[in-house]
Amino acid sequence: MRATATAGGRAVFHLQHLRPRPPWRALPPAATTHLSRSAPARRADHRCLPKGVSLCRRAHATCSYSLDDKLQGELDDTQGEQRKLETVGAFQKIPMVMPATDILMSAQRKSRNVPPTKGIANIAKRERNKGAKQLDALMKELSVPLRTYTENFPKRRDLHPYERSLIELTFGEGYYEQVLGRVDTLRKRITSVGKQHASVCAKSTTKREAEERLTEGRKKLEEAFQHGKHAIDDLVNVAKALRSMPVVDLHIPTLCLVGSPNVGKSSLVRILSSGKPEVCSYPFTTRGILMGHIVSNQERFQVTDTPGLLTRHDDDRNNIERLTLAVLSYLPIAVLYVHDLSEDCGTSVADQYITYKHIKDRFGDRLWLDVISKCDLLGKKEPISFHDADEDVARYRRLGPEGALQVSVQTEIGVKQLKERVHELLTSQMARIKSSKAEHETHEVGTSVVY
Repeated sequence: MRATATAGGRAVFHLQHLRPRPPWRALPPAATTHLSRSAPARRADHRCLPKGVSLCRRAHATCSYSLDDKLQGELDDTQGEQRKLETVGAFQKIPMVMPATDILMSAQRKSRNVPPTKGIANIAKRERNKGAKQLDALMKELSVPLRTYTENFPKRRDLHPYERSLIELTFGEGYYEQVLGRVDTLRKRITSVGKQHASVCAKSTTKREAEERLTEGRKKLEEAFQHGKHAIDDLVNVAKALRSMPVVDLHIPTLCLVGSPNVGKSSLVRILSSGKPEVCSYPFTTRGILMGHIVSNQERFQVTDTPGLLTRHDDDRNNIERLTLAVLSYLPIAVLYVHDLSEDCGTSVADQYITYKHIKDRFGDRLWLDVISKCDLLGKKEPISFHDADEDVARYRRLGPEGALQVSVQTEIGVKQLKERVHELLTSQMARIKSSKAEHETHEVGTSVVY
């Protein structure tokens, strides 16, 4: 747009069609003004600059600096978020939550010991000063711990995807945020009631009135706290559950045992690692993620026992089964898939095959080892079904997956070979972890370069 003056002194504006420049080629106003001036004027401007410096170069440097700063800031934010999500262990850093009864008793004791301000000679003024200070102290002793909890419990958006899934599957969708929200609502209520009654007490005109208002304020604060104390009790249970969850080190190779219920995963964990899971002859003995450790050739590895998977669609799985899928989806693991072709587990070979194929197709990019457990029962116990219409199922019933290792914990058949294969598998997993870490560091160095 440009303006020209008419004879009447009015300005007439003319619209000009301008092609917008790409943002990376835009120039600052100073540089645009410089380029629009006449050649003699530009030469005069250059004579005023230090030798070897031009306005164009200055403008280019300014634009490059601004763009680079913006890009670098965005990259730093993205990398910071990625680094935050690449670590686990937030559950072990949550604060200890005191029971509601302990918080109230401690607050009552400390607030009653608050003295009035020194130097107040008037009895009524001294009493109202003490009452206001004690109510303020009671309010703070009740509300400050609640604020500490709401600020220091991790936000779900900041957690590793594996930990986010654990919260959802353990407590249900939204329960974690609901409990923290109720605790924060209680804190706000305590603060509001405390400030109100401390202010009223501070306006007392007699000693008796100050004492009565102090008593009334204490009563209202304690009633408000008692009314919402169940939120604190729920938070205590949440904290206990989170701290009891197994800690997984993402930089140490992890062996994950997967299979149908009662196929012998827990028995294999006991012979492979320091983990001591419950071993019983009924399904879903493992109701959570159990962790153990393997020490082989002075190297330390992790092993996890997961709940059994039934033959059904993922949308129909219960939360116990979904814990297994969370481990497979979000943790860098090697898979040891356990099969029971004797059908002693109670799941037919056909159903085991369907589940195995589904998991193998979905997570086949992981390092993988198939193990046929209870091999001492093969041939001794008649299978539940004898005829398989599907040739793949019939082949699976006879031989199991290709390359599967036959093991019996009872007779120790194949146990030595299993330990050797597991060590080879975890050594390969360690190489993968190191390679991924090196690639990540190289990527970070590359993105830190200013363009």
